[in-house]
Amino acid sequence: MLLHSSELEVNGEVFSINIFCSAAGRFFAKTCLGEDDFIITDGPSLPETLKRHEDLLPLAVGTRELTQSYFGGPRRPRGRRP
Repeated sequence: MLLHSSELEVNGEVFSINIFCSAAGRFFAKTCLGEDDFIITDGPSLPETLKRHEDLLPLAVGTRELTQSYFGGPRRPRGRRP
């Protein structure tokens, strides 16, 4: 069940963060970084899960940018991410 949605700007891009609660009562946050590329973070509460996700999202975005740069792959277009 979706409990919370927010956005976070990282390196000029805006990413959507969606937080859900599982049937077992565990919270998890999910952000789409690109086609078939997601980051998922879990935690014991909504605020802690959101904080963890917001702290890790810049690292995830940065590592993908470095990888694309290193391998010479196409750069992701900048803009709003669903």
